[in-house]
Amino acid sequence: MGNAPVSCLTDSGELMHLNKYLTQRQLQLVHDTWDIMKQDLPTLGLTVFLHLFQNEPDLKRLFPKIVQMNEKNELEWDVDRDMLQRHAVTVMEGLGAAVESLDDSDFLNSVLISIGQTHIKRNVKPQMLRRLWPSLNEGFTKMLGEQYNKETMEAWRRLYNYIGFQMKKGMSDPDGKLLDDDATT
Repeated sequence: MGNAPVSCLTDSGELMHLNKYLTQRQLQLVHDTWDIMKQDLPTLGLTVFLHLFQNEPDLKRLFPKIVQMNEKNELEWDVDRDMLQRHAVTVMEGLGAAVESLDDSDFLNSVLISIGQTHIKRNVKPQMLRRLWPSLNEGFTKMLGEQYNKETMEAWRRLYNYIGFQMKKGMSDPDGKLLDDDATT
């Protein structure tokens, strides 16, 4: 893995590096708490997605294979918990891959952009990304207990904002032209 800094553009278009967006302390808090949470990804993932479905029921439409539809083609509360848990673990593994790649700018950004590209093709809108944070926050709170203090929550929130920013770049470029352009420059 390279040590190229992870970067983000500010609203003014200025390049921002992750090591300036998150402090070394925040990066360490993310790594340390992830080491705890990754021990039980099924519980974390299920907690996050059940909270999401309860608090953002309209987002269930994005999961037609997981959420049951009735005869009127309306969403039901019933979810295929096994399928939901598999999806939730996959999402948490993706989050873990991001955490494990915080020191590799090129890899992390390309993965996040790619994830954004696949999500836009599944009808996820960029503004929907922010709606996942409260559910992640709830999952982290339940998994970490007292270790999830204000400082740790702020580190994760900032990282999630960064992840969302990179995913939105992918969502604005569903055909991968950004990555192609980056490869030629």
